[in-house]
Amino acid sequence: MTEINVREKYRELINDIDFDKLELQLKTPNIFQILGVARTEIRHSNFLAWLLNPNGSHGLGKLFLTKFLRGISTSDVATELDEFEIEELNFNNAEIRREWKNIDLLLIFDSLVICIENKIDSKDHSNQLTKYREIVNSNFKPKKKVFVYLTPIGELPTDKTEREYYAPYSYQEIIEQFDRILKIHGNSLNNGVNQYILDYLTTIKRELMKNDELNELADKIYKNHRELIDFVFEHKSDIASELYPVFVKKIENSGWVMGSKHKGFARFLTSELDNIIPKKGKGWPLKENFLFEIDYFWGKKKVVFKTIVSPGAPEIHDIFKKAMSNIEGAKKPRGNKWLVHFIHTWKFDVEDFIGADESEVMKVLDKEWGKVQEIVNKVETELLKYKTELQQHLE
Repeated sequence: MTEINVREKYRELINDIDFDKLELQLKTPNIFQILGVARTEIRHSNFLAWLLNPNGSHGLGKLFLTKFLRGISTSDVATELDEFEIEELNFNNAEIRREWKNIDLLLIFDSLVICIENKIDSKDHSNQLTKYREIVNSNFKPKKKVFVYLTPIGELPTDKTEREYYAPYSYQEIIEQFDRILKIHGNSLNNGVNQYILDYLTTIKRELMKNDELNELADKIYKNHRELIDFVFEHKSDIASELYPVFVKKIENSGWVMGSKHKGFARFLTSELDNIIPKKGKGWPLKENFLFEIDYFWGKKKVVFKTIVSPGAPEIHDIFKKAMSNIEGAKKPRGNKWLVHFIHTWKFDVEDFIGADESEVMKVLDKEWGKVQEIVNKVETELLKYKTELQQHLE
């Protein structure tokens, strides 16, 4: 692009009403953004402790806590919590403990104790889940025990031995629960409480789930001004943009095709899937209904590889739900819109690669690429069985 082209494209951008909307929303005060605690686990745990307290000053009573307990009771992991016994709990005597013996959240009833491990940017480590389970078992012998592993998308614990004890739970479920609560009870809440909860939901959607209105607005602006934004992105010097070509090279050397682009993410499809995946989804610039995604920048000192089904028309969404659930090793996704069936992570601190040669980055990728290829091959094989159904939804 010439300087004249850049100036013309820039004028188009700043005169776009959506750009004004984005700028306005970015300037809208949000208490969690102001305090800089959007991705801080301990702050999330503190706020959740307040919301889960049936006797808290929020005025919700046991409403959110009850919904939370029901979600746990229907988990695929067998727990000692029976959904029919929830209403019989003595909520007046409920106790919430924070960081008791390093446990993030502990909910204590007369007959039940619930241990919650909250993970946002980290994984369980150093046998901590086993330690917490043993602590709870030894200190609350007469009570029923339930163990919960809370993550943005409902991941399973890294410690495979603890997966039979810890029920996975997601922030996406918390969003869905509070969307319903505010829709019905929002007008009866204190204005301050209502705003705190709205700010919190916005923070979860924007920072943890990457799917709030601001993210969607940004995607819309990108679509309409892609040439300028790509130019700025490609010429802005930062570690995310410096690493991106390395991931592109690795992906294309594997015979795959790049998908929607965004800072810190390398998204792709196999060449065969690229010909059958509809582009009628919501959330990505190119509107793919399915992509493989590598987050190499936003995760804390790690790379996260995922398979993602994006929100879209129910008839297309259902095809992917059915196909993906048939694949060996697929996890049950939490939530109903963004569906993640496979996740593979490995250590990757971007700061270690500032100024590094391409070969150094490739060495780290090579160690884990076999697992990525294994998942990609399995998913491709299964999705190709639905080729005819998917092609019916192509433009």
